[in-house]
Order: sequence, then structure tokens, then C-alpha cells
Amino acid sequence: MDEKDCEMLEMLEKMGNITKAAEKMFTTQSALTKRIQKLEDELGCTLMIRSRKGVIFTPEAEAILPYIRSISGSMQKIRIDLDALSGQVAGTLKVGVSVNYARYRLPDVLKSYLQQYPKVDIHVNTQQSTRLYKSLKENEISIALVRGEFQWDEGIVTLRHEPVCLVMAREHADTPLNQLPYIGRHTDQDFADEIERWRQENNCIGRRVSLWLDDIGSCLAMVSHGIGWAILPSICLEGFDGIIRPLHFSDGTAFTRSSHILYRHDYFELPQVKMFIKEVLADEYFRKSKISG
Repeated sequence: MDEKDCEMLEMLEKMGNITKAAEKMFTTQSALTKRIQKLEDELGCTLMIRSRKGVIFTPEAEAILPYIRSISGSMQKIRIDLDALSGQVAGTLKVGVSVNYARYRLPDVLKSYLQQYPKVDIHVNTQQSTRLYKSLKENEISIALVRGEFQWDEGIVTLRHEPVCLVMAREHADTPLNQLPYIGRHTDQDFADEIERWRQENNCIGRRVSLWLDDIGSCLAMVSHGIGWAILPSICLEGFDGIIRPLHFSDGTAFTRSSHILYRHDYFELPQVKMFIKEVLADEYFRKSKISG
């Protein structure tokens, strides 16, 4: 039984006559009769008795009519809801966001996005970038906002290549690094390897006892209190009132940290996904405009 069968039974109940029902449904009497017989064969029962006055519904037909009305009502509601959604951005959006982007950028993006598209149901998963990459590959999320470099064959948008900086409190501006504790943090392996490369190139390993933390905010707080120095991406340094020195490797290459949006091409066809990416890019453009202005 499909929607056309439901429409047919409702029309037959309303008209009480096969010929009149066929006219209302813009079909022929013979075609409608064949459809009735096919439905009766499918259900394994007789649905109506033909008489000179029209059709009489059997007890079996009367038993299923409430379900038919319910189905028709549901289909009508679906059409109304779809019409209401026409031209609107709605649906579900599953976003994976790196920990640092979630802390320092996502609140502004989400506030603006939800103000414009309140009918979108957003699920945010905050993880290390390597885990988000895996979740995207396994189709668990629609978009991944990651930090670092990943081999991705579908949609990718590069947001920024931000400086990675040496940071310390102003009171230590003239203090050699080997006289201060190094404050490190646990991060993804590729970025950790780059940090270690810079420290080795500049003889900054093993000189003083190091502190190792899990959270970038705690790391910056330790630096602000004059406990030691750290190597941090500029995403967390807005408002930091201390010494900030962008770093370079020994070959002259700038030490940077990249941010990307990764997505599957199929998901980009969904308006809620497309508009979220647009909102992230708008936020990034606004921040760059403030810096250049």
C-alpha cells in the first residue's frame, strides 16, 4: 500500500462510487477498478462490495480507514512543514571542532550562526584534531575544523597560517631562556615535533626543569604569572600583556600553525553546512580586517 492507495480509499469513501471517484482522481473507471483489485490481493481481503447504488465498504475496509486518515494527515503535515522550510536553513549539523578553535573562535561563530538560522539543530564535538579527522573519515560528523596538516581528498578550506610565538612575562624580557623553566603542553604529535625541532635548533632543551600541562589556557596563565616561558600559537594570545616573539626555524622558515575546514562534498550540498562554512569564513575575514585596520 502506498500514498496513492490511501488517496483512492479516501476518495471512494467520500464519493461512494467508483465512476465519480475515478473522475475526481483524473483516471478511468477500469484503471481504478484494477487498482482496487491489486490492493485487495495485496491485503488478502475484500475491501468493498459493488452495488447498483455504488460501493459498500466491508468491515475490513472500515477497520483500516482510521489508519488511512492518519497516514494522509501525516503526509499533509509533512508537505506543510516542507513548504514552511522552503528557502530556510534548517536540519541537523554535526560539527567537529579542535579544542583551541572551540575555545577562542567558536563562541562568536555559533552566536552569529544561531541568530541567523535558529532552526538548525547543532551538535558540536570538541576533540584533538587527529580524532576529529578520524570521525570525519568515518562519517560521524559533517564538518571538521582542525589545526595542523591532514591528507584530505575532498573539500578543504584553509582559514589561516598563524604565527607560533615564544611568550614570557615582561619581567623576564632580558632573562636568557636557559635561566627560566620551559612550560610545555600536550598537543598533537606533528605540532609537538615542530616545537621540539625549534627548541633543539636554539639549544633550549634540558636547561631547566620543565612544566607540562594539558590545557593551553593554563599554560598561558603560568607564563603570565612569570613562572617561565612557552611556545604557543597566536590564536590564544589576544589580550596577553607580555612578550610575544614570532618564531622562525634555522632555515628562515616561519614557524606557523594552520587551521582548516574539512568537509565531504556530499555534505556541502546541505544548506546548513554551506552556511556554517560561510559563517566561519566571515568571522575569519572580520578578524583579519581588524588586524589590518
